[in-house]
Amino acid sequence: MRPFSNDSLHAQMADGSWQMGKFLRHLFGPSSVPISHLRPRLRSPRPSLLGLRRSPTSWAAAGLLLLLPGIQAQTAAPGIRVTSETGPMIDSTRETIAKWVETKQLISKEKSEWISGKDILGERVRLAEAETISVKEKLKEIELAVAEAQKKRDELSAENEKLKATGEKVKARIVALEKKLRPLLKMYPDPLKEKLKPILSRFPEDSEKSTASLAERLQNVLGLVDQANAFNSTITSVKELRTFPDSSRAEVTTVYLGLAQAYYTNSDGTLAGVGHPGPDGWTWTPDNGHAKKILMAVHMLEGKEKVATFIDLPVKIQ
Repeated sequence: MRPFSNDSLHAQMADGSWQMGKFLRHLFGPSSVPISHLRPRLRSPRPSLLGLRRSPTSWAAAGLLLLLPGIQAQTAAPGIRVTSETGPMIDSTRETIAKWVETKQLISKEKSEWISGKDILGERVRLAEAETISVKEKLKEIELAVAEAQKKRDELSAENEKLKATGEKVKARIVALEKKLRPLLKMYPDPLKEKLKPILSRFPEDSEKSTASLAERLQNVLGLVDQANAFNSTITSVKELRTFPDSSRAEVTTVYLGLAQAYYTNSDGTLAGVGHPGPDGWTWTPDNGHAKKILMAVHMLEGKEKVATFIDLPVKIQ
């Protein structure tokens, strides 16, 4: 049942009180049963009315509730009739009091629920405030971390720019070295080329269009130069199969004096020659007149000659 508002309730209570007074005057007139018949009911324990306030209105409602059974009893007694005038008043008054009691009960229930809900909301507010403080602290930490990261990023960005500038300088230097080294590769002797075959396969034909990394290209240049210096500082003896001008082929032993000059001869000292590096590679000139001396030099390198001696060999200085 929908609760009444306070103004409507008071209006109905006022109207009900007037009608009840009229009814009581009619009920307790000269011909009525003495009011003392109702005293046992008035002396009964007062109900608590489920938490109603002890205001004059509350006491009036409680009294009316206690009087209603007596009134009904009086109306049911001999000589008392419920007329068309008093019946509706009684029903209206009972309904009004019942609504008023129900409304007070709802108000009490709402207050109780509000107190309970208030405690829960208060706890939630405290938790929310604690969470807010925690979030603010974390935000401060994040802001510091972001600032530190930004600072580090700026430092790395500046360093990256320096590295890019350095990289461009290194690239220009490597390109220049590759261009200078490329024509010299033709002057490498065959034994050295065979040893450097893996590096030579990675050496770019066009330095400007190379897609290899600067580190790899620099490593190739340094490897070629380092191996050439090592070969140039030693005397190297190798077995080769050489083709002669008359298209004949024979196995010879070639002695390289670094990268400057080389001599070859067969095993019996009948064929010999001298080689020199040039722009298009090594050129070989037959020189059978020095075959025996070249063969003696080969034997000395191989340890077949036990006594060291000076050997005159042809030398060409460019």
